[in-house]
Amino acid sequence: MSNDPDKVWPTGLTLSEAEEVHSYLIDGTRVFGFVAILAHILVAVTTPWLG
Repeated sequence: MSNDPDKVWPTGLTLSEAEEVHSYLIDGTRVFGFVAILAHILVAVTTPWLG
């Protein structure tokens, strides 16, 4: 890899590209967390032995 000052080591992405990938990662984590919380609530509501 060349010594380009705009690239972020070790990925080779520019800073703006790395920030874009990071924002998608954060958004995906939030969606996954929401689905997981919703699934846990649904399981807790529908299980007869918790009640």
